[in-house]
Amino acid sequence: MLIIGLIGSLSSGKHLIADILHKQYDFVILEYKDFKKKKDHAAEECLSKAKETWPKNVVILGINSLKAMIEIHDNPQFFPIAIEGPLIIRFQRQKHAIINSLEKFVQLDDYLMFGINPNEQCIDKILENLQLDSKDISPLHKCMDICHLRLINDTNDRMNLEKKLADLLSIDSKDQQLTTTKLLCPSWDQYFLMLAWITASHGNCVRHRVGCIIADTDLRIIATGYNGTPGNIKACDQGGCKRCWNMSIEHGERLDECICIHAEESALFEAGRRLCQNATLYVTHNPCRQCSKKITQNGIKRVVYTKEYPSSLEDVRQLFEQANIEFDKQNIESIPLLRLSQ
Repeated sequence: MLIIGLIGSLSSGKHLIADILHKQYDFVILEYKDFKKKKDHAAEECLSKAKETWPKNVVILGINSLKAMIEIHDNPQFFPIAIEGPLIIRFQRQKHAIINSLEKFVQLDDYLMFGINPNEQCIDKILENLQLDSKDISPLHKCMDICHLRLINDTNDRMNLEKKLADLLSIDSKDQQLTTTKLLCPSWDQYFLMLAWITASHGNCVRHRVGCIIADTDLRIIATGYNGTPGNIKACDQGGCKRCWNMSIEHGERLDECICIHAEESALFEAGRRLCQNATLYVTHNPCRQCSKKITQNGIKRVVYTKEYPSSLEDVRQLFEQANIEFDKQNIESIPLLRLSQ
């Protein structure tokens, strides 16, 4: 079972997205406002109602309370999505007669998003007209901050939005189990790439932070690595590598002057050639020429990466092709669980 929560700014398209999920994927739509009469138990009642729909999937609209978000967020089937869009497009979408100017729209949007209320009388009148209780509303940015995914709805084209949702859910048919999609369960490639990005956070190179994971044929991690200066040497980001700090040197040039260990090298050193036989190497950036030779020599049979170094990509591709090493690029921008700055 999958429970999607749509949390978004004013007129961001939440209801349209819910309608697509309902009509194309048979989601049951629940409105959080229908449970607010329960006050302290609104989140509990909403979640209980969602579970009653099993085995159907559910989309919950209008969660605007941080307390409720946190309570529902604890459920492992819940996947909150923050919906955003350009201000002017959202203003053009809105259909409330009382919001008859861009100024009023911005005032209400700022109030709902950040709690800013420069014109209290005007905001109170709008809230009353929209049947919203200011006591039950948390600044939306706080609710959106704990969402697993940020979806930008920058078009009024329904077909475009349908394609975004289809790509997100990775659904080929309505009969496919949604809980097996990358929303709740990433593929093994995505899983190891996420770990590679987390590993990269330990790198100390001032040029790039790169992470690497080596997994065997049984999908067990046999080694990890990140880039930076060798042990007992001053870290690169503290001035340890003069070549990296010389920004006049282009990427891939004068590597013989660099004293940093690359992430792939570090992982290969840790694993050793015997354990690398037929293994898969996951790395945040495609390997350089030097690392690609070492990867080939160590018996790696597949390399998966996410970011490209154009200067060496084609040479590396040709080398791996000669060595019968599979070379795949994965688009990690579509992996919701990965919340790192790339």
